[in-house]
Amino acid sequence: MQFRIPDDIVIKAQANLTDISMAVAVEFYADNRIDHTDACRLANTSSERFNRELVRRGLGIQIYSPDRECRSAV
Repeated sequence: MQFRIPDDIVIKAQANLTDISMAVAVEFYADNRIDHTDACRLANTSSERFNRELVRRGLGIQIYSPDRECRSAV
């Protein structure tokens, strides 16, 4: 699947791919549409960094399966 965001919106938002991926991952996670592990994968980040972002945005952290950890390309 490909998703295109018009360049002028990206420029106005002063965003980059990392920002956009994190925002989508946080939103889907907050809406209970994906679990913590998948949110970390979508954001392409570690569990620790994702958790910091959740806290920064005033959101709670719910990890139900301790044997599943985020895998990061970072």
